[in-house]
Amino acid sequence: MKTLNLLFVVLLSFGVVSCQGLQAVGSDVASEGLGKLALDQKAGDVLELLGEPKSKGEDVLMEATGEWVQEWAFPAKGLTLMMGSGKQGGAKTVWSITADRKCELATARGVRIGSSEAEVKNAYGKVYNVEESRAGETFVAGSVYGGVIFEFEKGKVAGIFIGAAAE
Repeated sequence: MKTLNLLFVVLLSFGVVSCQGLQAVGSDVASEGLGKLALDQKAGDVLELLGEPKSKGEDVLMEATGEWVQEWAFPAKGLTLMMGSGKQGGAKTVWSITADRKCELATARGVRIGSSEAEVKNAYGKVYNVEESRAGETFVAGSVYGGVIFEFEKGKVAGIFIGAAAE
C-alpha cells in the first residue's frame, strides 16, 4: 500500500494526477468500483454510505488540469478517497478510491484485500496491462491513466487503487 500512496503523493506534488474517471480506458474497467463506491459518485452519496470522514485534507489545485482535489480519509474502513471539483470548495465527486488492509469491500469483479494474485489474474486477465505492471508487485487493469491497480505482498492483494494515477 505504501507504493500506491507514495506514487499518488509524488504525482500529486507534480500536478500530473488526473482523477476524472475511467472513461478513457473503455468499458472493460470503466464501471469498476469498490462495494457501493464508484468514481464520479457525489459527495452526499459517499457520506450516506460511509458517514463523515475522519479527516478531510485541504483543497489542492491540480495545475495540470485546473481541477481542485481533496483527500477524505476513512481509516477505520481502510479507505481514502480523492474528491474533486471544478472550483475550490465546489461540490465534490469521487475521483479515486484507495483501499488498504482494513477494507472489506470487493471490486465489481469480486477481488478484495487478501485475494490471491491468481484470483486477480482470473478476474482481470483480459484488461491486464503488462507494460505498466510489475510481476509479483503490482497488477494494472486498464491503465495508470484510468484503471484498477492491485498491490501485492506475499502473493495476496494488500492494496487497491481505482482511478487515474497519472495523466
